Amino acid sequence: MSKNCMITFDQNEHGTYFTGQVITGKVIVNLTKAKKLRGIKLEISGYAQAQWRLRRNGRAMAIQNSKKRSKHQYSGREDYIASTTYLMGSEQGSTFSMDAGTYTYTFACPIPSHCPSSFEGAFGHIRYLAKVTFLKPGASNRTHNVGFTVLKLLDLNQESKMLREPASNEAVEYFCLMHTKPVELKVTLQQQGYVPGQFLLVHAQVRNESSSDCRKLLIMLHLRATYTADQPSLRTTSEKIMLVKRECGPVAHHGQRTYTESLRIPATAPTCEHLSKVVRVSYEVRVVAVMNWLMANPRVIIPITIGNVPLATAASGPDFLPANAYAAEIGSPLPSDLPCTSTRAMELAQMSSSGVSNSGYEVSEDLEDFELPEDGDDEQEASDEFVSDLPPPTYEQAMFMTADIADTDANTVSASSRFTPRYPVFDVDTFQNPPPNPPQKKRRRRRRRPADPGQSKQRPEKQPMESPVQI
Repeated sequence: MSKNCMITFDQNEHGTYFTGQVITGKVIVNLTKAKKLRGIKLEISGYAQAQWRLRRNGRAMAIQNSKKRSKHQYSGREDYIASTTYLMGSEQGSTFSMDAGTYTYTFACPIPSHCPSSFEGAFGHIRYLAKVTFLKPGASNRTHNVGFTVLKLLDLNQESKMLREPASNEAVEYFCLMHTKPVELKVTLQQQGYVPGQFLLVHAQVRNESSSDCRKLLIMLHLRATYTADQPSLRTTSEKIMLVKRECGPVAHHGQRTYTESLRIPATAPTCEHLSKVVRVSYEVRVVAVMNWLMANPRVIIPITIGNVPLATAASGPDFLPANAYAAEIGSPLPSDLPCTSTRAMELAQMSSSGVSNSGYEVSEDLEDFELPEDGDDEQEASDEFVSDLPPPTYEQAMFMTADIADTDANTVSASSRFTPRYPVFDVDTFQNPPPNPPQKKRRRRRRRPADPGQSKQRPEKQPMESPVQI
């Protein structure tokens, strides 16, 4: 039955919405022959769920089949959307015959402003579904599931001012059971707030005063998801997902080196630490200096915030005002001489505060009356005119979040359905000068074949190459 059903979203090809918007779409049922049913039910749900079981060593293990209950199983759930509509019949209705043909039903459902962003992890998820259930008499029900992405607006300009400031941290390690000089690692970031698609510049300085070489330097961007369960008791677990990784080095003993690497942030969920009680998402930059087995590896961790509206830099003045506040204060359209990043951020802030649809940023008639809320700020009028010098963000899939959203209820039959959330990816300018080239890897020398004495070819002389620049 699920093959004969299709769920589509109006003016939204990928099914990506911001909180405060309204989901509108159609349910298309195509029957090749008459079917006996008790009803057709449409459910639009949004919830956060965590579920795992403990191994003997105390580590968490993901549950593949949720129908089986384990002795050491923990779970937690929090609901955000629960809308049920009977397109035909009802749960307890009498049986009727549905003739062959194509039937189209329209639906609409608002997204509450308190919903967290979609996320899929190993031990839990924040998931939003549109599910059609065919209620069959005397047989298992048939379901058809379609996932859609919900994004909580996280404007970095409305968050802490510390997101604009550089961040640094350092670590020192010594040899075990030996008196020697330390290995110092210092890491510095340009800022602490980023958006997907932006380049994160990491400046790492290694001062190796020990008698052991530092083999390599690992620079990584990690997503840390924390899950909380309340059944049968309160318990938490977490997982760490490596999004980007770079390697550089080595650093010889009694030596000092400085490396600068850029990490492009992929499509991923915005930081969410307070909206959901079940699933919390945070990010951190981790730099590790890999030593030999006698030494502990110096490591530095710097937390960062990932949003979906980039930071803007004011053209003049130390303090920054968001787009709507800026326009309200000066009482005129936004200036056109701002940098690209500023113009982009102000444009997006204006659009998000005026209830613009995320599909090509065109306002639809159904969504004009629904405005995206701004946490902690009063509603302010924004200028109708803005500068559009850069294209809007693209909505890309977070490939590490692909999950099967098939219904696991024992009384239903559901076909396997894969879903991957989509997140906005921006093209913003981050730094004018590219980072220096990493050190070249040593090439393996190939053995030259003995040349024939009768055939001697003159090879052109190679031009001298400049070595890569190191800071």
